Amino acid sequence: MADIVYCEWLKLKRSKIIFIGVLGSFIVPLLVIIKNLTTSLSLYGIYEDAIMFIMLLFGPLIMSVVATYLVSREYTEKTLKTIFVVPIGRRSFLLGKFITLFILVLLFMVLSWFDIIVLSMLCSLFMEVSQLTLLSAIYIFIQMIKGSMLLFTTLTPFVYLSLRAKGTLTPFIIIAAVSLLNVVFSGSQIAGFYPWTASYLLLTGRLEQFGCPTFIGMLILLCVCLSGILASILRFQKEDIV
Repeated sequence: MADIVYCEWLKLKRSKIIFIGVLGSFIVPLLVIIKNLTTSLSLYGIYEDAIMFIMLLFGPLIMSVVATYLVSREYTEKTLKTIFVVPIGRRSFLLGKFITLFILVLLFMVLSWFDIIVLSMLCSLFMEVSQLTLLSAIYIFIQMIKGSMLLFTTLTPFVYLSLRAKGTLTPFIIIAAVSLLNVVFSGSQIAGFYPWTASYLLLTGRLEQFGCPTFIGMLILLCVCLSGILASILRFQKEDIV
């Protein structure tokens, strides 16, 4: 499995998708700080605004594109025939994709945390930034790690869509629709039961305020994650690779 993940990393190094992820992790903290420059800045305030945009908009949008790319490139570049010349099982191959996706989501969130801290420290050179302490940075880091896990649970269905469509057009349309619904549902009572907004509410501890018990929200996310993985495996096992 480690060899599969390593091969995936080598393929990603030759593409621009890593650059897109790094750029996406930098944009949100920067925009949040620019928006709040006219007011007093605090580390927690920057984090709360940034995590909202990351979990509801930029994170699902960017990382679902990455999830789609991980699978669709095998079809568009016609590399599946070459891959299965070596003794590798289809299930192992697909699980390697999911592990790679989780690592990329984790890196995306860690980079976002790093950008928040660095930009806050740079701002502190010219103006006061309250709550800028080591303990605050550690707390935000832990929250980002939790956020990466929650974000990953909502991305597995896009792997299945990529396998089903064998391309990027259909998944990209659905990605856009999901991101739009995140904005529409974010302030409604539906938000607690809609997986892509429930992940954000669960991370911030506001899920029950939207009428959804915590265990129900966790169950919804778990079902979405497992259904995406199982559906992808079943679909790929039946795939006719010629």
